[in-house]
Amino acid sequence: MTHAIEMALRLFSPKGALHEPAAGRQFNALGRDEFIGALQVAAKSNPQGLQFLMADHLGDEQALASLLTHFSATLDSDEAGGMAMAILLRRPLPEQLDHLVLCHPHYDKERRRAAVVMEKAKRAHRSGNDHEYQRLLAERNEILSLANDHCVAEMMQSGRCPHCNGTGIRPRKGDGCPKCHGTGRVVPHVELVSRRFGQEMRQAVERAVDEVIHQASDLAKVMGRHSPVDQKPLGR
Repeated sequence: MTHAIEMALRLFSPKGALHEPAAGRQFNALGRDEFIGALQVAAKSNPQGLQFLMADHLGDEQALASLLTHFSATLDSDEAGGMAMAILLRRPLPEQLDHLVLCHPHYDKERRRAAVVMEKAKRAHRSGNDHEYQRLLAERNEILSLANDHCVAEMMQSGRCPHCNGTGIRPRKGDGCPKCHGTGRVVPHVELVSRRFGQEMRQAVERAVDEVIHQASDLAKVMGRHSPVDQKPLGR
């Protein structure tokens, strides 16, 4: 995404006042208000495209809610709408989470810590100390539960591939990560939609997602032609 589009989104967001151009940059002839007006005009033909850009790049909660409402209404299913959102934003689908958590480096670290606690629990059990066994067992379960929650929240927030930790490069081997195809992002398994709802719903989900992506692309092209910033630093 170009600098012009990113700045436009920030100016257009509710916190736009916090994102005025940095020192050394100035608006071109359009000016701030005119540029936002140009974005509003372009957004009329690409409403979901704007919401996608706002959600994906700024994490705008209102845009996220609007997109979810759009998908749920279009697909006539809240669950399918949620799956469409995950695919659009490159987040894991619910059925993927258990496997992805097990591959997450944070979970792997905490799992080893939990294994040490479990060994202590087994020793307490063998010695007949049931109270200590139950305490340690609860501690081990809490470690795994907290680790699971942390990893799920992190992946849903960032979309980073846990296999390569978002680098797109496979650890130790140094080649492209085969799980995310070198993108560093989670790859939603679209086939899970057809398993849950059938092939017809999968096709409907793909059409709905593609339409939003096309809108975002069209909107970005429009705004890219109306850059509000003189990219040359002043005085040069």
